[in-house]
Amino acid sequence: SGVGASNGILIKQGVALEKLSSVTHYVFDKTGTLTEGKLRLVKRFTAEGISPQTVLQIAASAEQQSEHGIAKTIISAAQQENLPLLEISRFNASPGRGVEADIEGQKILVGTAEWMTLHDIKLNGEWQSQVNQLEQQGISGVFVARDQKLIGILGLFDTLRDDAKNVIADMLAQGLKVTVLSGDRQLVVDSVTADLGNIQRLAEVLPAEKRQVIQRLQQQGDFVAMVGDGINDSPALIQADVGIALASGTDVSIESADIILSHNQLSQVALARQLAARTLRTIRQNIVLSISYNVIMVPLAMMALVSPLLAAITMPISSLLVIGNAARISRIVKIGRAH
Repeated sequence: SGVGASNGILIKQGVALEKLSSVTHYVFDKTGTLTEGKLRLVKRFTAEGISPQTVLQIAASAEQQSEHGIAKTIISAAQQENLPLLEISRFNASPGRGVEADIEGQKILVGTAEWMTLHDIKLNGEWQSQVNQLEQQGISGVFVARDQKLIGILGLFDTLRDDAKNVIADMLAQGLKVTVLSGDRQLVVDSVTADLGNIQRLAEVLPAEKRQVIQRLQQQGDFVAMVGDGINDSPALIQADVGIALASGTDVSIESADIILSHNQLSQVALARQLAARTLRTIRQNIVLSISYNVIMVPLAMMALVSPLLAAITMPISSLLVIGNAARISRIVKIGRAH
């Protein structure tokens, strides 16, 4: 635990290390875990006669009571353009879908295409074409509607973490299974994770369904580790055999996890696995050392074949061997981290 903490890996319970060494399937949340989590507003499409500033202001106003990362990105973009937030009422949020609110007596909807469909708002051919262009570039489209009419689309983009490709490649090389979970559209997930190789990609997964995905993998015989950072990941982190959260995530996800990565680097996931395997190996070695000493020395002492002085010397030596072997964990982990 001490070696882990010094390397930014905070282990809540020792049993988490034991379980981590047995994991066969890693499940990663996409946004904020595999990606930087720094969403940027990069595109805006608007209906005829409506300015991009108006769409952004309405969307930011409707999102002002939401805690989702998308909401924060939209609000930040509006603030950068000095657009004041309008007063809202009757706010309601649907996790993984979007929000609704009233602004000056008009019903505003902001969210996914599914959220629009649930409110009987259809995308015509022109809107759909624009959405397809965005998704092929890995850009997520956030739809904005006013009084049952679509008035604009905001395109948000996020990039993969620098170490994501190497971490996933190492896992696949070790024969581990890897799955990416995301609430985004399939085209967006495929585009963003295109460099990650032969992994399973599950898109348009609602927050409530993430736990069910983990449960299904466990029922198939996999020992699952879930890596996430958002409040929506908490049920999945709890359901997984080992929950791993990035410290940059929400308090709820951190509370739900067994292991916290304080440096917010995916490479720490591989390091944590290495630490777990080495720790269990060391424990087994130390048990063998301790038992071997007793099996050899106790009968010799009972038969008076060992002098009290020799027994007094060998006892602390056996303890020092165990301590010294345990201390090697730090050196081995440092070498692994350097590689």
